[in-house]
Amino acid sequence: MSSAESPSTGLGSSFPQTGDTNYSEEFQHLTNTINSLRAQISRLSALELDAVNKLGTPEARQHLDRLQQDRDAYELLLARAMHTRTQAVERMHKNNADDTTFQEDIEKLVQFDGSLPPEPEHAPATGSRFLDPFFILVGILQVAIMVLFWIFVDYDHAFNEEKHEGEENDVGRFYLFFTDVSFMLYIGFGFLMTFLRRYGFGSVGFTFLMSAFCVEWGLLCVGVAKLIASNGPYTSIHLNVAGMIDGDFAAAAFLISFGALIGKASPTQLIFMAFWEVVFYSFNFLVCQLKLGLVDIGGSLIIHTFGAFFGLSATIFMSPKVTDSTMHRHKASRYTSDMFAMIGTVFLWLLWPSFNAALAPPFSQPRAIMNTILSLVGSCVATFVWSQVLRGHKHRQVVGHFDMVDIQNATVAGGVAVGGAADLVLGPGGSLLLGLAAGTISTLGFCYVSPWVEKKFGLQDTCGILNLHGMPGVLGGIASAVVTGIARDDRYEEPVNEYFPQGEMQGRYQIYSILITLGMAISSGLLVGFVTSRLFKHAPKDNLFEDSQYWATPADYSYIGLQPVDLVIAERKGDHTNASQQEPDRDNNAPELNNDHTL
Repeated sequence: MSSAESPSTGLGSSFPQTGDTNYSEEFQHLTNTINSLRAQISRLSALELDAVNKLGTPEARQHLDRLQQDRDAYELLLARAMHTRTQAVERMHKNNADDTTFQEDIEKLVQFDGSLPPEPEHAPATGSRFLDPFFILVGILQVAIMVLFWIFVDYDHAFNEEKHEGEENDVGRFYLFFTDVSFMLYIGFGFLMTFLRRYGFGSVGFTFLMSAFCVEWGLLCVGVAKLIASNGPYTSIHLNVAGMIDGDFAAAAFLISFGALIGKASPTQLIFMAFWEVVFYSFNFLVCQLKLGLVDIGGSLIIHTFGAFFGLSATIFMSPKVTDSTMHRHKASRYTSDMFAMIGTVFLWLLWPSFNAALAPPFSQPRAIMNTILSLVGSCVATFVWSQVLRGHKHRQVVGHFDMVDIQNATVAGGVAVGGAADLVLGPGGSLLLGLAAGTISTLGFCYVSPWVEKKFGLQDTCGILNLHGMPGVLGGIASAVVTGIARDDRYEEPVNEYFPQGEMQGRYQIYSILITLGMAISSGLLVGFVTSRLFKHAPKDNLFEDSQYWATPADYSYIGLQPVDLVIAERKGDHTNASQQEPDRDNNAPELNNDHTL
């Protein structure tokens, strides 16, 4: 509806006037303002699409950024104008509650204008809430898992029958590792994903839900895999404290995949995908680790490589196809969201030695811890160095700036890469070298590989899991193949033929496992992604990377990530320094309309 069409309603003349307030004029001013803002937003959207097609130079990139800032500012004003108009209607209702004609006119205006109430992000509820796909799917799966636990799962016989704690029920040893790994899942991964400025609830909340679901389902699936590998008797799955960590590892594999889909997949899609990913993860665990004897104590291949390439394959089908920049408008961070994400990074960095050493034999656990610490130190230092160098080169600056995307992610790449050989004799220098290589590769990936892959193939990797888990995971697999291939008897507690499941041939089986894991992850990810995208709807394109689609959000949520008009004006005047120094809090200092409801 254009502003020229608004006066044609013919309803304004019937509005009563109380005192000095002309409600018809107030309402009309607001409606005209809203229509003008909508027209500006539509115009800017068209200019954005044209600018996207002409990207290629830094000037074009700056032009697109300014267009997006302008549109965000106009959308902020639109939200304010619609809120102000709603308040005006409420005042009219209050002052004319007994006027039947006035109430009918208001209803006609609302029906004609179609913009009240001002919450277009939430679709009206229809049908029964118990017919919601999420409720049905989660309900069915949870009941089924509970029944399976009831029938097929029991406590470990070493604890249940002999009335003493066996080695795998050593609470003092394994429960501490379990809590550390759980901290990494629920806080580390959860907060690392809060970098998206309008998807904080979804990042932490869905990580909480999906981790809990994958832990219980993973205990069953990995338990079945161990039963099959043991060649019977297939009676029941025996739970012990050490085995609880297997559930966390299965959840970690899914959370890595979730990183590629965050902000794009619905909760129903995530549950369905998690169910099948844990099944394929357990099958790959059975084939590579239990049958082929893969040495991978920290999961470089089984967890990180599998989760990364499964998620990347699934996102090919599960990412909504868009032809303009709408999808990427809120695929961005803000100062506070980046700070919250750093909380996740620090938790991961500090606790990664526990992740890699949790299930290592007692005699090699100290080695796993020390190797992981040294590798993490190396990746942290390498990331800071390369972030400044590469970002400066990319933006044609003599001296670059540290980029939080690199610091939040690539600093922990050393933990991923060293996982496959964490309990092996890498040597302190080898651990540091592996960490330096992982940090370098990961930073290069965030700087160059991810943008190239997205531009060339349209592969939308929200969190950059290819750079943090995929490439470092494969690097870790190769490192483990080299270390096992050159192992000598005098460097280990036992002769090599006894220490490694495949003896002197272990290096060859490490390479086999890399290829099998990649093939299994990519093929199963494509299959699950395709089926999931056909069975369940994507998040609407206009609500990608936004909490409001699935979460009840507070009042100030509408203003998060939108740049105030005064900053845009300052940029237009060239006063960049003053604008950056005096930027107000974006949640509490949204721009106001003038008294006459105009810009």
